[in-house]
Amino acid sequence: MLIIPLSGKISKKNLPLITIAIIVINTLVYFIIQGGDAKKHQEAFEYYLKSGLAKIEVTRYIAYAKLKEGDKDSVGTKESNDVDEKTIEGYLPRMMKDDDFMRTLRHDEIITPQDEEYAEWKKLRAKHEELLSQAVSWRYGFVPEHPRILNIFTSMFLHGSFMHLLGNMIFLWLSGCILELGCGRIFYLALYLLSGICADGLFSVAYMKSSVPLIGASGAIAGLMGALTVLYGKRKIKIFYSLGFYFNYTKVPAIILLPLWIGNEVFQLFFGGVSNVAYVAHIGGLVGGALLGYGNRRFLGCVDEKAFEEDPKEKIPGLLENAYQLTSKLDTHKARPLVEEILEIEPHNQKALLLLFNIDKLDPQHERLHKTATMLVTLLTRTSEDHHLLCDIFKQYCQIAKPPRFTPSLLFSIAFAFCDSGYLQEAEQIMASLFRNQPNHPKLPAALLKLARAYLKKGLSDKGKKFLQIISEEYPEANESKIAKDLLDSSR
Repeated sequence: MLIIPLSGKISKKNLPLITIAIIVINTLVYFIIQGGDAKKHQEAFEYYLKSGLAKIEVTRYIAYAKLKEGDKDSVGTKESNDVDEKTIEGYLPRMMKDDDFMRTLRHDEIITPQDEEYAEWKKLRAKHEELLSQAVSWRYGFVPEHPRILNIFTSMFLHGSFMHLLGNMIFLWLSGCILELGCGRIFYLALYLLSGICADGLFSVAYMKSSVPLIGASGAIAGLMGALTVLYGKRKIKIFYSLGFYFNYTKVPAIILLPLWIGNEVFQLFFGGVSNVAYVAHIGGLVGGALLGYGNRRFLGCVDEKAFEEDPKEKIPGLLENAYQLTSKLDTHKARPLVEEILEIEPHNQKALLLLFNIDKLDPQHERLHKTATMLVTLLTRTSEDHHLLCDIFKQYCQIAKPPRFTPSLLFSIAFAFCDSGYLQEAEQIMASLFRNQPNHPKLPAALLKLARAYLKKGLSDKGKKFLQIISEEYPEANESKIAKDLLDSSR
């Protein structure tokens, strides 16, 4: 299942760069730096079994466990050579998770220097730990028994299996995008790192004797989930989801990501390979992130409540589609309000204005036809690639409007557009009307000159000279008159 949070704020100009960077770093670390870890762990484990080290330690653990359980009579009844492979396989996982035993074992308190097998065991144990130390996850994971500041940070970028990595990165993307866009990159990065520290901190307190490295971004992500719950828990966010064969968009409360994340962790626990889920670390991260989120809301105020509110423009395609369907059924009374809603969101939406014009021309006596035609034609004069449509709309309007009500200023803009796009006959008709009705308009000399040049450029010199002559005779004081005379002289 794929889930992607959507926001009008996620764009090429405003990418969640920190989230992307963390995902990239985790992925590169796993595939490149940790690339040989699985093999090194396997070599260390095979050596542990084949060298006889497992038999020595499991034998001692059996005795240790029975003594701990109060079964003193059976202690010492089995020698190490009597422990078979099946017994080793049964006790080994339990032994590895027994922090008290492993700690005392490493401190020479289980097999002491006085024991006959001490020297052999010490040599085998040293070799086994040397093999383990070659694995990046073992060397840079966080070990509560021997805590190191560097390893607190490096452990956040290490993973035990591909499923461990994949699950964490999916939920890092889901929660990270929301928090980075909603709280800013600085707070978000601090939240991620501090949540990881809280996770390791609580794990260290709970398992201070553990010598097994803790790895993974889960603790930090748990912190993101905690902060998300505090900051955006009830606010609905828009997500895209896919089930492989089906996909759709929906809006869900941000808090819904929390049980999804917990479900993912349980899945990793049972099906994620060698990776184990450290729930105590997750609790530490979750609580730490929730406190940091509360601190942000209470003291910093670095929270954009509208970060994931739906962009009104996202409604336009649906409104437009519904308006088209209603218009095709001639139900223009219901279609018009939908188009008007689009234009409230985006006043210069050409498709909406064109549809509104087609609706309004059905009632040419109504005043709104003139308003709609004016808005549409004004928009079309500003885009040179739509002058063919401009010419068509202009002709339609002039045929049905009785009379047309375009302002002189708009008519000049239409005439200029027609001159640029080669609709010279239509431009000439507009000029003739303006010349009759607005002979002293200050834009008229420039418009006539533009029309004259367009005719000359097209090779229609007689037409061009005609308008140059009109300029020089009717507007002798205008600057365009001198240009017209020069063009006439040069064409003789």
